[in-house]
Amino acid sequence: MKAAPLLPVIVVFSLLLHPQGVCAEELRRILYGTTASPSHLPIWVAKDAGYFEKYGLNVEPVQIRGGSLITLAIITGNLPFSGAGAESVVAARAAGGDVVLLACPVDTDPVYLITRPEIKSAQDLKGQASAVTRYGSTTHFYLRAALKQVGLNPEKDMTILQMGAGPEIVLALDRGVIAAAALTTRYAMPFLQRGWPVLIDLSNTDLIYPSSCVTSSRGFIRAEPKTTHDFLRAYIAGIHLIKKNLPFAEKSFTKWMRERNGCAKKIRPSPRKLSRPTRACSKPLHLYPTKESIT
Repeated sequence: MKAAPLLPVIVVFSLLLHPQGVCAEELRRILYGTTASPSHLPIWVAKDAGYFEKYGLNVEPVQIRGGSLITLAIITGNLPFSGAGAESVVAARAAGGDVVLLACPVDTDPVYLITRPEIKSAQDLKGQASAVTRYGSTTHFYLRAALKQVGLNPEKDMTILQMGAGPEIVLALDRGVIAAAALTTRYAMPFLQRGWPVLIDLSNTDLIYPSSCVTSSRGFIRAEPKTTHDFLRAYIAGIHLIKKNLPFAEKSFTKWMRERNGCAKKIRPSPRKLSRPTRACSKPLHLYPTKESIT
């Protein structure tokens, strides 16, 4: 009587001891800093579709309050990649920080300069207060740009406060602590529904501003070129999927933009507006409120 081969028994025993398998152990964990901007959609879609895993990466989006803090996390090495606006990145580079833009999915966002109902014109804002998340952030850039578009000097005509995050700015506007705010669609929606005055929509101007760009440091790129390359390949695949499969993109968008008031369901991603990530100025993905959501 022949002895049973030992190899199959050893393999089965090994699998019982390590049920996760080899593939799961090989995934490289990558924390990716995001803000509340819906322009991070390519990251969310790439993760939900398994594109990062395909390249051996376990990307975990982590929400951070303000692009300036995200940029700081890149400079200090706490995050290998993050999504940040050009304003905070340029400011950090000017100060000697090691940070670089790798891919920008959008060159502008729908941003509304919304005022309280008692404000009748831009001139009524003189001497009043507005707010941003942090100085040097994308929200700060948008507010200054919007004020300039309506003929105001952002350095002299209004007091600009720091409030940490979008929900705090929304609450301050609603309660009259500030008279106006430059809000992206996510935060503008409740005010649009209530018919509050909109002095200007920046997406209808010639403003170009790359926001939510994939950001890293030159040090990390030199140290881990393959990781950087694989991350960008998965990111680009996410953009292609958005263009190819809008229902999948909408599902991912709703999942990651989930809110108590359900505003995410009232905003529709438009893949026709999505640019190639290697180009910064080609009228990319915009996320607009649907007509039904504001009527």
